[in-house]
Amino acid sequence: MDKFEEISSKPHLNGPTQQHYVPSFYLKGFTSGDVLTVFDRINGEIRHRQKPQNVATVRHLYTFEDNQDRKRFDWEVLFGHVESAATPVLKSLANGEPLSQEAREAFAIFLGLAAVRTPAALAETSMVYTELIKARTRVAGSDEDRVFEFLRRMKGSDGNEAVLRGEARDVAALAREGAFDLKLNDDFVLHRSLNLWALVSEALVKRDWMLLHATGNDQSFLTSDSPIVLMSRSSELRDQPIGYGSPHAQILFPLTSKCALVASGSLGRTGRCDIAVDALHRFNRAIAQDCWRFVVGGDADLVQRVTSDLGLAGTEWQPKSRVEVMFDTGEDGALSESGVVRRMGF
Repeated sequence: MDKFEEISSKPHLNGPTQQHYVPSFYLKGFTSGDVLTVFDRINGEIRHRQKPQNVATVRHLYTFEDNQDRKRFDWEVLFGHVESAATPVLKSLANGEPLSQEAREAFAIFLGLAAVRTPAALAETSMVYTELIKARTRVAGSDEDRVFEFLRRMKGSDGNEAVLRGEARDVAALAREGAFDLKLNDDFVLHRSLNLWALVSEALVKRDWMLLHATGNDQSFLTSDSPIVLMSRSSELRDQPIGYGSPHAQILFPLTSKCALVASGSLGRTGRCDIAVDALHRFNRAIAQDCWRFVVGGDADLVQRVTSDLGLAGTEWQPKSRVEVMFDTGEDGALSESGVVRRMGF
């Protein structure tokens, strides 16, 4: 029985209420004196001497209720197994030790999870599905006659035709204008985001991994509460759609305060090099700029300097994806509308 079958074979009814979306074992790699410095972009605060177990948590982020109204912690249990398998691999990578294919695959699963489980990833997923549903609603709801027939079936013989016509006219107008808001169910959004987990992991395991080492005593990497950064290799390609398997993509992931991973290429190779000071500065800026809310590090001066240079205080995270609405005319002359998701690099 594999781990997934073992976990899914029974309900898990006990677990933590405060749930890490960035694992505390990972955050410990960025501590100085066992504590972290945390920058909060929403209010511009710098918080000193933060314990890793208290950073990047949300109450019941992954808890769900089953059809018996029981709180279930199955996701937390599964994530714990993934983190346990990744812990020794992260240590090996940071120490410059060789990596087996099995270890590489285990760490790619961890990286894929890191890319889809954060509040930023969930917000991106929510935005995409909201816009897609709106696009479909504009098609289905803008036809006044179709809406009228739906309302008449719903109301039955009790419906007043004149009233139903008025309601259909109002609904169609709202649909055409997109003048309505949607609030998607949190469990729906989580499941849709986690559906991408395997795809992202499969893309990452095939890429070339370059391990970057900060060698100076005064040099270190920062991380954030959205530590996987997907970006274009060149500023000239920023306007091109991008994904974890795109040829022009590079994926940044700080491993510890002294080591980071950059994934690109497509040959599954692993290499190492020392990172130059200017490249380290650019890396830290990219990590900080892509944070959901928190920038994290052991060097308080570095956290202050990078976030100040970027002007992050008082700003909010913005989605990287956009939904483009496409129109098509069928053979019968009817106009149809659909949404295409494009994620852009930066």
